[in-house]
Amino acid sequence: MDRRLDWIAWKGLLAAALYFAIIEQVGWVQYALSAFVWSMLVISLWSTPPGSALRQSPPAAVSPAYVMVFDLGVLVAMFLAHWYWTAFAYAATCGCLALIQSRRTSKP
Repeated sequence: MDRRLDWIAWKGLLAAALYFAIIEQVGWVQYALSAFVWSMLVISLWSTPPGSALRQSPPAAVSPAYVMVFDLGVLVAMFLAHWYWTAFAYAATCGCLALIQSRRTSKP
């Protein structure tokens, strides 16, 4: 699958899960979404040291502006739903992934 299509599919699933968790108030989706965000934080923190598997994966071919707009939308939705700690975990995950990306592009 193309990296851009892969990114769109994952972010689409995240947006749908946010809709069902926040708007429709489906309880189990709220817990599953929180668990997913926190697990992604743990995985990105684990992958930050040199030589980890996540560092070798190719970056998605999506414009950084689109990524930033989507991430800001997710953070706004989580703050409006009063999911402060989950919003913190999502923002920290995005920061760790940006660090991993910058390290990957800075190495020859």
